[in-house]
Amino acid sequence: MTSPRLLTVRQGESRAYGRRARRGFSILELVITLVLVGIVATISGGRITQMRDQQRVNRAANSLQVQLEKAFAIAGRNRKPIEITWTASSMTLSVTDRSGAIVYGSAFLGNSNFGFKTGEVTATATSVEVYPSGLANGTISITINTVRGTRTYRKVISMTRAGMVKVT
Repeated sequence: MTSPRLLTVRQGESRAYGRRARRGFSILELVITLVLVGIVATISGGRITQMRDQQRVNRAANSLQVQLEKAFAIAGRNRKPIEITWTASSMTLSVTDRSGAIVYGSAFLGNSNFGFKTGEVTATATSVEVYPSGLANGTISITINTVRGTRTYRKVISMTRAGMVKVT
């Protein structure tokens, strides 16, 4: 028969050896955890970069689409012609009145906002005038084509003479 004294375990002692219970983590457990976290971060890190680059191109395309649609809305509302101007050197799309005195909006695609380099954004026309009737004197198509690593991101923003703006 066992004595009751042998079965009692004081607080903080292990039943098996009569030693104090261990507190915290061993160095081996910490190293294994850090290795697993590193593996997961490495796997997901590349995908996060790709998603960020794709979102940057999408945001730039949406910004251009908004400016082009805005030109038709302002021309109809103010009953005055509006000029859409693309400046390749600064990669800027501007929506102004005919004289250029009033700027209704602009989209800067250079380093400060979207980080595109010269040559990554091209346009088929440098200037298009939008009339109050809802028609323009020409079309414009702006292409964003950027390569990051092995992936190519491309968006084309097209505007028809009737004011339909399409992003593909």
